[in-house]
Amino acid sequence: MIYALDQFTDSLGEPLRDFSKGRLAAFFADPRASTWEDAHGVALNAQGLTLWQAWIALDPDAPREGRHVTIDPWDRVLVVKEWARVPNVSELTQLVSFVLSQKPVQ
Repeated sequence: MIYALDQFTDSLGEPLRDFSKGRLAAFFADPRASTWEDAHGVALNAQGLTLWQAWIALDPDAPREGRHVTIDPWDRVLVVKEWARVPNVSELTQLVSFVLSQKPVQ
């Protein structure tokens, strides 16, 4: 799946920046809530389709809300509610194929 990182584009149709590629690569390598939190909002094509939007398009049971956090009196971020679930490796393979199959808007 790492090959896809060079095929994804940002919402302007430009190659993804290294920062976005890194967030996606971390999730691809270790699919869990914390890496998903960093990767779910990365735009993957010129239509601005994010990883999370692609998952919702393919899986009607994908979570419609994400992590909920609060800040404690010492300015630390506390997770109040975690993602209900994140895509597994099989779903991730389908997401990548789906995104790469999308035709650019003319």
